[in-house]
Amino acid sequence: MSGHSEDVTWKIVFKSLLAVALVLFSYLLMDQFFGFPMERNSLFGLGFLVLGGIAMGRLCQRVGLPSLTGYLAAGVLSGSSVLSIVGDQQVEQLRLVNSLALALIALHAGSEFTIQMLKNNFKSLFYATWSHILIIGPGITITMVLMRDFFPEFKSLDLSAVIVLSAIFATIAISKSPAAVVAILGETKIKNKLSEHALGIVVVLDVLVLVLFSIVVTLATSVLNPDHEFSFSILSPLLGEIIASVAAGTFFGLFIILYLWLIQREPMLFIVVISYGVTALCSYLHYDTLLVFVVAGFVVTNFSGQSKKLILTIESLSSVIMILFFATAGASLHLKEIMAIWPIVVSLFLMRVFLTWGSEKVAHQLADSPVALKKYGFTPFISQAGLSIGLAVIVYDKIPEVGPQIATLAIAVVTLNEIFGPIIFKWGLTQVEKDTDTSTGEDQVARDSQ
Repeated sequence: MSGHSEDVTWKIVFKSLLAVALVLFSYLLMDQFFGFPMERNSLFGLGFLVLGGIAMGRLCQRVGLPSLTGYLAAGVLSGSSVLSIVGDQQVEQLRLVNSLALALIALHAGSEFTIQMLKNNFKSLFYATWSHILIIGPGITITMVLMRDFFPEFKSLDLSAVIVLSAIFATIAISKSPAAVVAILGETKIKNKLSEHALGIVVVLDVLVLVLFSIVVTLATSVLNPDHEFSFSILSPLLGEIIASVAAGTFFGLFIILYLWLIQREPMLFIVVISYGVTALCSYLHYDTLLVFVVAGFVVTNFSGQSKKLILTIESLSSVIMILFFATAGASLHLKEIMAIWPIVVSLFLMRVFLTWGSEKVAHQLADSPVALKKYGFTPFISQAGLSIGLAVIVYDKIPEVGPQIATLAIAVVTLNEIFGPIIFKWGLTQVEKDTDTSTGEDQVARDSQ
């Protein structure tokens, strides 16, 4: 099944860019001549990010790149690193939209994940999940230990401390981006072996990464501070949270089924209300928000006939929300910090790409997967976004001695993954489609000749 995105002509692109130029001119006029500081106006920032995201998304789509890349670019250009139209304070104020975006992303991912898909792809999902953990984790850890002379904050630490701090960074490197995967699949409308594989891995890995991260951070704290003792007892509350999250997701999934079946009115308003309400409840009870919504979507799809209605509602809501989500992510990036350490950042970015490719190669050889997965199976997993940045922020707070430096480096690498990952995934999807079309054509010719 081939994906067909909106037909965007150069005329449409030009009109969109002209609209952005006119708004930018008005902004400069108000700021320079009338002294009205538009950068403090969150409503203006929201409107500019949407308008800029639409224009840049159309431009990228016209030249064959994912629209997501355009949304990120619009955010970067609008943010404090370039034009400073949207400042850091505005970005924080606009993060309320992120809660809705993440809820929609997780619901969509869960609703696309069927029991049949799990059965059909179990071997590749199993091997790929563990190969990502066992290859990317140690690979990035060893790379950082070997590069420790390039990190001033590592010079005063002994080898054991360097190893556990490198392991924290490696755990963040294992995490993926369900947001990017869902956004690209939504744009291309492509459903094939690669899309099924991508959805399964990003959902499972994000849960496992949270467990690994908690263990490694606790271990690092005990190594850096002798007063803190490492104990596996930390896993008890974490395991309890995961079980509670699955239970909560099941409950809310059944609640969504009941509403869509019995009441049916204003489904978009209902999804918005439940997204914010459940997010707030998860924050209060310390549940994994992503897991709750993924399970809810999974329950709706696999245990009711309301899946199509839910997906259509999510897609109707998602257009502007996704633009804002990724544009805000772009606006929050600080390019100066990345440029200050760019050789290290680029090296770690390339190493992570190589290890991701290697882990997928190993997994699909063991699982005897189709050729398409062996060749392009790595492409969905370069992207990183919200979870990775969130983990970096936790490191910043939990390990004040060197946490800020590790967090800065992690966010810098995530930035490159965020920019190039969607492009690589879209390329992989289209290549799988071409290979599938070619093999189908060859099979047809063979049948005709018989």
